[in-house]
Amino acid sequence: MDISKNRLEAFSDGVIAIIITIMVLDIPMPKSFTFNGIKTVLTSFFIYFISFIVVGSQWFKHNYLFSICNKISIKVVWRNILYLFFLSLMPYFTRLIIEYPKQVIPAIGYDIVFLLLMLSYSFMQHGVIESMLKEQNKHFLNKIKERRANQKFQLILIIIFVIFVGLIFYLSLYNPTISIVFFVILPVISSLSYLWGDSRFDKDARNKRINR
Repeated sequence: MDISKNRLEAFSDGVIAIIITIMVLDIPMPKSFTFNGIKTVLTSFFIYFISFIVVGSQWFKHNYLFSICNKISIKVVWRNILYLFFLSLMPYFTRLIIEYPKQVIPAIGYDIVFLLLMLSYSFMQHGVIESMLKEQNKHFLNKIKERRANQKFQLILIIIFVIFVGLIFYLSLYNPTISIVFFVILPVISSLSYLWGDSRFDKDARNKRINR
């Protein structure tokens, strides 16, 4: 059974819009306009900005993945729902970090959710590739080669991410404040690396087509 990808993309875009709205509403109002009050709000805005970059990059990745195929199988639909579930947890952990900025556990939870988000995206990407293979379209087969190359890059990023999370967790035993900063910043670095990887493989693919 094939599902219209336009319907699925519209649903996914709606969910992502709600996620961003919830994150904005979770930014607390200042209790006072003293230095400490303004500092607290600016810190919350900074955490929101980081989460916005993460969610925005996920929207870009999702849009890019679905742009390379015509039809979506029911398997991909369920994998997309799993992906959106982990993405929808971002506002909750963003709020935890805002409410408890000096606690390590919310930051660790934030990174664990992001790791599950990356894994679910790779799972969904694999399902899209399977759907494309069934179509046996030459244009899509070329795209599959690009996606498979990018999958290897993503796998390397996931492994590096897990190693860094382990190192930062070890650091949190000695210096919680520094480790929290790393825990919060790491998803942004990983998200930007994903985007860089997509653009790099696109550029390589375009150069190959031009050379041909």
